[in-house]
Amino acid sequence: MIRSKLLRRFLRVFAGIMGVAIVLFLLRTPLLRGAGDFLVADDPVKHSDALVVLGGNSYERGAAAVKLWEAGMTNHVICTGGNVPVNFLAIDTMIYEAHVTESMLIKRGVPAEHITALTGSTSTKEESEEVSAWCRKRSIDTLTVISSAMHLRRVRMVFEEAFAESGVNVRFYPAAPKSYTTDAWWKSEEGLIMVNNEYVKYFYYLLKY
Repeated sequence: MIRSKLLRRFLRVFAGIMGVAIVLFLLRTPLLRGAGDFLVADDPVKHSDALVVLGGNSYERGAAAVKLWEAGMTNHVICTGGNVPVNFLAIDTMIYEAHVTESMLIKRGVPAEHITALTGSTSTKEESEEVSAWCRKRSIDTLTVISSAMHLRRVRMVFEEAFAESGVNVRFYPAAPKSYTTDAWWKSEEGLIMVNNEYVKYFYYLLKY
């Protein structure tokens, strides 16, 4: 009798688990796409006094900045990043990420006199503080921050806090990834790693800051 009741209970629990698993499987595409869409917290494109190209991926983020520059969306570009890419360390060359991005912008046609490289920050939090300090010394009313598309939710949280009392209108623009698409990120190893890492960082920033 007891065994029969336990068996029936086990079967009900097992059937419930299997039912949830089947529903999740059938809805996997919209659920996964939604998880990615949450991270891409961008804004409509408008002209800004300055663009900020965050360190971490000079090629993708630099390309996004060039696109906005060519469209006449700014008069100045700020490059951040105080880290030295490991590939440069491998050949015993010291060059900051900010200068790598700056070099790319110049080669793509952005005049050097319209670029500022800030090399005092090595994290998103530090970048927000460094850029905020730079803006306070100048007449900056609007700012567009460029980062990898999947970074923008965390970047938005950090920069909006740093600029909360500044009077500066901060917007956010996504740099398109080259090795995967944001609406099907789970289909590539790079996309899986990106989303996993970004959710870990997002909750870490929520708890720490």
